Amino acid sequence: MRIQPFDYWAAPGLNEALNELDLHGADATVIAGGTDLVLNMKKKNILPRRVISLHNLNELDFVLTDESLDNDSVRIGALSKHADLAENPFLKQHFPILCEAVGLIGSWQIRNVGTIGGNICNASPAADSAPPLLVLDAQLVLASKKGEKKISLESFFTGPGATVLEPDQILKEIVIELPKQPSAGCYMKLRRRKAVDVSLAGVAFQAETGPDRKTLAKVGIALGGVAPTPVRVPEAEALLAGRTLDEAVTKISDCAEIAAKAASPIDDVRATASYRRTIINVFIQRCAQNVLNTLKNSGGD
Repeated sequence: MRIQPFDYWAAPGLNEALNELDLHGADATVIAGGTDLVLNMKKKNILPRRVISLHNLNELDFVLTDESLDNDSVRIGALSKHADLAENPFLKQHFPILCEAVGLIGSWQIRNVGTIGGNICNASPAADSAPPLLVLDAQLVLASKKGEKKISLESFFTGPGATVLEPDQILKEIVIELPKQPSAGCYMKLRRRKAVDVSLAGVAFQAETGPDRKTLAKVGIALGGVAPTPVRVPEAEALLAGRTLDEAVTKISDCAEIAAKAASPIDDVRATASYRRTIINVFIQRCAQNVLNTLKNSGGD
């Protein structure tokens, strides 16, 4: 399949890229790793007249901590590669669920080229980075020539391949608040074969204790590959939040059942809704058991 001819321009910096987007609007698109964009251009799903390369924007390739007095957080540049994030020591210490998920994206070749910003902006319902970032309450910083604004990841997706991102905007970075108390997370992904495949269903489970280290202060459950967009399941989260670790263990099965029903999984060529519902139930139970055991072993007994 041949790609339709287009103009290509490599932006020397973020400001220049934003100026170019402001000038060309919907006729232009940006390319980072290109692992999704190039395929979509071959399939004629996207036909840009001008492609703006972000390859030279090292200013968007970073993992930084923002140690303010009131809100410690980590900032992840949108051009950070999956392979780099999977092995980042700081992220492994504080957000191992994210490292685990991005380490499952595609092949090692894809992970060394693809970016986390591209994975999010491609807005695939099965994007592996989305469920972990959802349960971590990630915020996105969107930049345009007019300025920057921060929105929640949960409000970013509007449908398969669709987001609230405007034609003149670029995803600049992802901001995640650091946990103040002991926390743990787990991500599980079902695929048709052990090698390279998109997720038929993905489950992210994240929990944080309160100061007593025995009560669940926060619980996050998110699903990928089962609905038009990655989704959280607040009904299931509410069943465990506020309970002691021992109480939560007895409610894992109920939590998984509530999530499987609330998710309303879809039928498509890759899997039936019934099969996805079963997988969601099983994966949530496994993830929850893993997370609660980790929290108990860290001092929650």
